[in-house]
Amino acid sequence: MNEEDVRAAFARHEAEAPDVQDLRQSIDQEVRRRRRRRTRALTGGLAAAVALAIAVPVWLAQRAGVTPADVANVAASGPTAQKDLNLLILGSDKRASWGENESRSDTILIVHIPADRKKIYTISIDRNVIVDIPAFSASGYLGGREKVSSAFYFGSQHGAGWQGGLHLSEQTLRQLSGAVFDGGAVLEYSSVRQIVDALGGVQVCLPAAITLRLTQQKQPGDKVLPAGCHTVTGSDALLLMRTRYGLPNGSYERDRNQQRVLVGIAAKAATLNLLTDAGRLTSLLKVQGLRLDLGETSPVALAAQLSGLTAADIVPMSLSNTYVSGENGGEGITAEGRALLAALGSGTLPAFAATHPQLVLTR
Repeated sequence: MNEEDVRAAFARHEAEAPDVQDLRQSIDQEVRRRRRRRTRALTGGLAAAVALAIAVPVWLAQRAGVTPADVANVAASGPTAQKDLNLLILGSDKRASWGENESRSDTILIVHIPADRKKIYTISIDRNVIVDIPAFSASGYLGGREKVSSAFYFGSQHGAGWQGGLHLSEQTLRQLSGAVFDGGAVLEYSSVRQIVDALGGVQVCLPAAITLRLTQQKQPGDKVLPAGCHTVTGSDALLLMRTRYGLPNGSYERDRNQQRVLVGIAAKAATLNLLTDAGRLTSLLKVQGLRLDLGETSPVALAAQLSGLTAADIVPMSLSNTYVSGENGGEGITAEGRALLAALGSGTLPAFAATHPQLVLTR
């Protein structure tokens, strides 16, 4: 039985809640065949922090046969020495007309988890920032100075695929900040809609009213989300993530709205025990466009370390709150933004965030 067979089996029995123990037994057989794979899923607490909490139970159910008890057992064994952890989350709003390896990263989110595991910091990087992209032999790229979003495209060429795109993006941001990345994820925007609907909607809190639209001119049927907290559907969440026209700070405000959606998913997923909710798990197993790679990081151990964190422990940040003119029609980075990146690279981001509240997203 392969992964597609597992998905098909769930689809046939969606109307009736499948027996979780039977599912785990079949998955155990599958995982024994796939142990050579190094791709990992984001784990409970970590995934909640970056709004990919649903990926954990789905991955565990599909491949690992891990239960909440496994995480509890690891947590009960006592704390172990940790190091700072950096992950890179890339969101791709892939167009239907694009080929397999033509995607660029529309959303770039750095996730920093300090060694004490008490908080999780996210840093939004505008896709139009001009950076030096290093040469990448896996895809044949010779290097150049381009928009940071192009790193994913250049890294994925000539068969290197999404992992090549992710790795070149990591190398580019390491060169920019000095931070070493331990893994990451690539998320297609279309999967956000599926995730939100599978969770039954998520709450998003807005500081000001927003008209959901993809064009410069307002249309009669455009939906308006008033200021305050709302439970949004998958379609509205996706529109909110894509909307940039009419916002006070353009793409920067869009980046913050994307973070708000991700935090909303995190908060909702944190309230659900997805491993034991067979019906909801069935829906989530159908989600496409979510690719994860944690390298050597242990999913179960990390879940145990972060199991006590909630959405309130996430500190979303951005390099700037406004447009910064840059070369070749792209955007630049302010001295303050470079200081933030330097703090990330030196492991002093928590102290920097505490003294630069203007760069912290207000929820």
